[in-house]
Amino acid sequence: MANTWLNGSLVEDQQAAISLRDVGFLHGVGVFTTIRVSRGAPHHLSAHLKRIRNSCEHFSIPLAFTDDDFSSAIDSLVASAEIDDARLRLIITRGTTFNDPEKGIVIEPTVALTIDPSPVYPKDLYDRGMTVQVVDQQKLNPYDVQAGHKTMNYLSRFTALHNAIRAGAHEAIWFNVHNFLQSGSIANIFLVQGNHLLTPPTQIEMDEIEVKSATPYPTSNVIPGVTRALIIDEAIGRGIAVYRKALTISDLLEADEVFLTNSLMGVMPVCRIERKAIGNEKPGKLTLMIREAIEAER
Repeated sequence: MANTWLNGSLVEDQQAAISLRDVGFLHGVGVFTTIRVSRGAPHHLSAHLKRIRNSCEHFSIPLAFTDDDFSSAIDSLVASAEIDDARLRLIITRGTTFNDPEKGIVIEPTVALTIDPSPVYPKDLYDRGMTVQVVDQQKLNPYDVQAGHKTMNYLSRFTALHNAIRAGAHEAIWFNVHNFLQSGSIANIFLVQGNHLLTPPTQIEMDEIEVKSATPYPTSNVIPGVTRALIIDEAIGRGIAVYRKALTISDLLEADEVFLTNSLMGVMPVCRIERKAIGNEKPGKLTLMIREAIEAER
């Protein structure tokens, strides 16, 4: 029973090996995406692959595998692992390099898929909403080359998340160096004001004139989440205005509703910012409507 696919082959975890000279190991140079699998099928695979390919291009990581290659690999991995509801991770590092007399410097990336049983968020957490903690000691740097990409360098985000958990919260909320809201450690964030959705823009969205004019910082740390995009499309389809703009701590604390999103948790209500209650400290009407719509697709 194999639970890893590495560079084109199914292997067991203990047999999976990479070079000690892999720059993913040496310097954390690599990208990943987390894909939900239910009833044996990956959700929104094409969107995940499009995003990771954009990141590979950004970091000059050559990728020989096609989307069809990945689809076949996932099918084989799911069947081998015998896990129908799973968390699938696609990891791509810049790998190793060597000097070819004819081709010059050749980059051989490491490409891996891992599969594990999907984590289950307690129903009670959706019913009463998360408590989150604001990150005070660290800020996201929008000028970093990694900004807006899901890279392997997650130490800062996980440190903040673990600190939040130790404090009795469930997620850490990040601001950038200009003190504008960006995301959670492992999730995108939405605010509700009246019947409108507000969310910090991604870098691609900041290329739009209307979004750029509403954003007084030059680049974004917001990862273009697959579930985030589904929610925006769902809201617009229901006639709900969605504003992608710069948001402050005041916007966060004064929001009628707040929710987090990622591929595994779906739509998670946030009802407390540390000790500050959001709304009536219960999941709001718009949050519940969006969650119901997204869950119907999962």
